[in-house]
Amino acid sequence: MSKRKIWLSGLYTLALVLILWYPVGKILRFEFPAVKPVELKFKATVYDPYDPMRGRYVRLTVLPDRIETADKKSRFAYSPGGDKGYAVIEKTPSGFAKVLRLEKDPSKIGKGEIAVKVKGIYYNYGWKKTPAAYRFTWPFDRFYLNELKAPELEAELRNRRHPVVLKVRIFPSGDYAVAGLEK
Repeated sequence: MSKRKIWLSGLYTLALVLILWYPVGKILRFEFPAVKPVELKFKATVYDPYDPMRGRYVRLTVLPDRIETADKKSRFAYSPGGDKGYAVIEKTPSGFAKVLRLEKDPSKIGKGEIAVKVKGIYYNYGWKKTPAAYRFTWPFDRFYLNELKAPELEAELRNRRHPVVLKVRIFPSGDYAVAGLEK
C-alpha cells in the first residue's frame, strides 16, 4: 500500500471517529450520567398535528408558560420570534416544576439551581388589574410516539378537561430528556 493510501485511510478513519463522537457521547451522557438528573412534572395540554415531514407526534403546551414580574420594562430584547434565556425552576413537594425567575445571562444562575434554556420570551405589560408578566416556550414541546398511537392518544384526550402530566429529567448541564406522559 502506498503512503498516499495510508494517509487517506488514516484521515478517513479520523473523520469517521469525529463524526460519531458527538452522538455517541450525547447518548452516553444521557444513559450513564455522572450526576443523577432531577425529574420534574409539568402540566401540559396535548394535540396531534399531522406533519408528513416530521412523522407522528403530539404537540404539547407545557405549563407554566408565564411568570409574573414587577419589571416596568422588558429585560429581554424584542425580536420577531422572541428572545432566549434561562428559566430557573425548583421542584415542589408534589414533584411539579415552579418557575422562580428568568435570566438572560447563564452566569447569574447559582450553583445547584435547576435551569433550562427557554425560547420565545415576550414581555406582556400589565393592563388594568393584570400584572406584567413574561411569557415563554419550553424546549420540550413535542412527544414522539408510534404512528398508530398518536391519533388514539389525541382522540382519548380531546374531550379531557384537565391537562396531562409530562415527566422530564433535567440534567445539571441544562440538557433534558422527556421521560414520559401520564394521563
